[in-house]
Amino acid sequence: MTKVLFILSAVVIIVASFFAYQNGREFAAVRVSIVEKGNAIKTEQNADKVVVGQVNQLVADIGKVQGDLDVEAEKLKAQKNKLAQAEADANRTQAELDAKVKKQQELAVKLEKLPKDVKPETITEDIARLKKEKLEFEGQAEGKKKEVTAELDKIAGIQKRLDDVVRKIEERRKNFDRNSLTSRVLAVNYDWGFVVIDAGKSTGLTQDTKLIVTRGAHTVGKVSVMSVENNAAMAAIVPNAVVNGEMIMPGDRVILENLVQN
Repeated sequence: MTKVLFILSAVVIIVASFFAYQNGREFAAVRVSIVEKGNAIKTEQNADKVVVGQVNQLVADIGKVQGDLDVEAEKLKAQKNKLAQAEADANRTQAELDAKVKKQQELAVKLEKLPKDVKPETITEDIARLKKEKLEFEGQAEGKKKEVTAELDKIAGIQKRLDDVVRKIEERRKNFDRNSLTSRVLAVNYDWGFVVIDAGKSTGLTQDTKLIVTRGAHTVGKVSVMSVENNAAMAAIVPNAVVNGEMIMPGDRVILENLVQN
């Protein structure tokens, strides 16, 4: 049994030695391969650096060329503007020349149509006479203008007084309409203590307006307007103003507590 174990140990040692030798050779080959690949990577990196430098140089060259193109484009634009301005000036000058030629022709025609007693050599005297007559007419017109202005001022004063009368009548009418307010309770929320009535801004109601709620010939309570819409309003029930424990009900009549004095 001891011999068998010894033989097996010897076999194991031999096999282990073989694999160790084999692995050593493979490890050496791998190290050589890694070194070769590292050298190849460094070579590629150096080549990449060269290419990157060339690309950066090309980018710089392109930027410079683009800058030169922009400068030339601005120069071309400036030249086009100058050309357009020159053409506009030429057209304007030609138009002024045509207008002067036309005016000269018109003057020649008018000179031919002048009355026999009017001569070019007496035109200066005629112009002076016409200017004098013009000043006289302007003086008369200025006097009439002052008269018209005075009349317009009178009319404006009358119109202002009329507008004031109309405004006062309108205010009194609005106050009368407001004092004659008669609306109804549309809804009641007892939990939150407010009512909705069918009157709003169109009837002259404003926030904090005090209202009396009636049913038949007796008073039920009072409410105070909280918010106003065009044709409806929401009012808080005044707790201490409810009469004899009455409850405000939909359909109750609502009137103003205090009338507006004209």
